[in-house]
Amino acid sequence: MGGNLVLKLAGDLGAAAPPQLHSVIGVSPAIDLAASADALHEPQNRVYERKFLRALLKRFRRKTMLFPRAFDPQRASSITSLREFDDRITALYSGFRSADDYYFRAAAARVLDHITIPALILHASDDPFIRFTTETHDKIAANPHITLLETAHGGHCAFLASPHRATHDDGYWAEHTARHFVLSHAQVHA
Repeated sequence: MGGNLVLKLAGDLGAAAPPQLHSVIGVSPAIDLAASADALHEPQNRVYERKFLRALLKRFRRKTMLFPRAFDPQRASSITSLREFDDRITALYSGFRSADDYYFRAAAARVLDHITIPALILHASDDPFIRFTTETHDKIAANPHITLLETAHGGHCAFLASPHRATHDDGYWAEHTARHFVLSHAQVHA
């Protein structure tokens, strides 16, 4: 969600982005939240969904223990999907009407065309559950401030390359790419 949030921030700020915010990066960002939540529920991705759901339910149950008057523990019973969690818990406690309302209002996809600072999106075509709609791809392509690096492989946040001892390349391609992008835009604004 971090990549979605920084891209959404840049889009929400648009031309009013402060000069200190000279660039943003999203690595495997869930910028189309509804499409990605639905992809998580596909049979081949259920292992990921169960992992995320276990962590969310654990955090929610902890909140119910810490703040019993604020959170109803019964809301967590029988939840079997991320969309169900977002519909019954996230939406209710965060001021959204439903999971669909949350996915729409919290998605960076809605504001990509308003980004006016350099933005880098790293995405792998083989990411098992992050999906970009055709409309999102079109918005990215139309915005000259956004650079999309879409690799064939990398899965979800696993952009690795073969290490090369001679060049001191440790194989962490995404980290080096992000660092280079940030530094190149920081120097422009320094």
